[in-house]
Amino acid sequence: MILEAHGVRIELPASWSGHLFERDQLVGMHVANYPVALADTSTFGDKSTDRMRPGNAFVALVEYRPGAGLEPGHGLYAPRRIPLPLDPTSFSARRLAHPRTGQVGTQHFFTTAERPFCAYVVLAGDSLQRRPAIAAVNLVLRSMEVKAR
Repeated sequence: MILEAHGVRIELPASWSGHLFERDQLVGMHVANYPVALADTSTFGDKSTDRMRPGNAFVALVEYRPGAGLEPGHGLYAPRRIPLPLDPTSFSARRLAHPRTGQVGTQHFFTTAERPFCAYVVLAGDSLQRRPAIAAVNLVLRSMEVKAR
């Protein structure tokens, strides 16, 4: 399945679900290897991550508005891409927006096409259950294309 809207395109494996949405003229995206809550347009998918079971993976891509000190390509947003493959040791329960037992997360801030983003990834289960999920997340994130506004 291909999701495409607002200058963002991403390919999902057959078993994945997701949606792109716009909030205040900024892009949000939630994708997962289980059914995401389509009504969930919260920044980091609070309703969707609440549904996770061992082996599940969730990705939120959030665009931020430049200004008030946020400058694309500078500071926190200096990286020009997400570091792929994701490092399994970068995941921690302390990196979750909404801590839940059995979940770990990571965040990467970056700029692409002069648009500042955060990629937030949550995995559920033990390290063996997370291994195939992180591999799929890497494929999904590699497929992402962003056009300048």
